[in-house]
Amino acid sequence: MSDLGRRFSLDKITVDPKLQSKIFSADGDDHIGDWDGECIDDLVKEIDRIEERTDPNYSRLPHSSNIPDDFKNEIEKDYPVWACDKKGRCLVGESGSEIMAVDQIRGHYVSKYGSIHEFKEKLKIERENFVREIKNQSE
Repeated sequence: MSDLGRRFSLDKITVDPKLQSKIFSADGDDHIGDWDGECIDDLVKEIDRIEERTDPNYSRLPHSSNIPDDFKNEIEKDYPVWACDKKGRCLVGESGSEIMAVDQIRGHYVSKYGSIHEFKEKLKIERENFVREIKNQSE
């Protein structure tokens, strides 16, 4: 942090561990549950308990830092990864109803595309082709 107490976008953020484990309501206003990031099965139980009364904020489940960096962005959009525990087990799928190991998810991309990197390259090429096609149509 700077000497003036201001935080800049490149400053490292440290999150209070107490806040890191909180599950908030869909609108983000209420603290409605907790998950310590240890076991994904505990998160599923906590979500089931919460859903009896209200909806949690699924896009901001705790311990997002457990999601491997190579899953962020393109992979999360292709195959939603809602949360991962410290053991490498993840809550995944469109409705967040499946549990898969990190290695299983990577294995899917290896068998289908050769690697996660190759999948991301494929998307990049498709995006470039799409932009080129749109530009050609507008000329």
